[in-house]
Amino acid sequence: MNCKAEVLQKLQPRVSLGQNSHFDRLLGGGLRLGTLTEILGSRPGDAAAATGFLLGLAARLAARPGKTKAAIIWIGEAFSCREQGELYGPGLALFGLDPTRLVLVQAQTAKDALWAMEEALKCQAPAVVIGELWSTKPYDLVASRRLLLAAQRHGTPALLFLPGLPGAADHLSSGADLRFEIRAHPSVHPPSAGSLPLPGAAAWSVRIAKARFEARVEGIGLDREKFHDVFWDHEEALLRDAVPLALAAFSRERSDRPALARG
Repeated sequence: MNCKAEVLQKLQPRVSLGQNSHFDRLLGGGLRLGTLTEILGSRPGDAAAATGFLLGLAARLAARPGKTKAAIIWIGEAFSCREQGELYGPGLALFGLDPTRLVLVQAQTAKDALWAMEEALKCQAPAVVIGELWSTKPYDLVASRRLLLAAQRHGTPALLFLPGLPGAADHLSSGADLRFEIRAHPSVHPPSAGSLPLPGAAAWSVRIAKARFEARVEGIGLDREKFHDVFWDHEEALLRDAVPLALAAFSRERSDRPALARG
């Protein structure tokens, strides 16, 4: 990254991912706007978990001041949409995302999806632009650099989900600023479920596989091999570190209703 781009990147505002979030500290204050962030599963079965984490990031970006009514643009390659399935409205609401804010675009090819992402990022109106690619052949250094520049120039955050590349977080070459690798994590059994095997809050083990310059610029020690356990607080619509005390308090005190459902 050249000096001009680095300065531009440093000036981008940040969005906190959660209260006293470990990721906020690692990223120097949160997720920067005007950046390209990649999300990959760690194993072939982690795509659903990675989608959930992606929704959590999107919810945080879409809840920032001035963007609470803005569109959330989701651009998916047709093959990936068939492999991964469609988005589920109640599931989106659990993450605090209003399904009526979503603009869904299905592109026939990955190349078309990348073009649509770049054009969407050139508009400052969306709260966030999300891409979903299964075929990554056209996603090279040039394509990723184009997305990054569009995001930087217009201050629109870009999230790119790559479900066809499980376990490739350390081998992908791109211009993205930030890359998360996601593993599914057992959720906390809610007391209200009694003996029923009902799932609790969404939880993940997350590794920051790439952070282009946060650690170097901010002086933060970032261990790229370490996975951090986090879960989604659906009542507050934020990430929480999955330390034992936080999990215990969450399972005792939280209702089963997401923030969006409570209005």
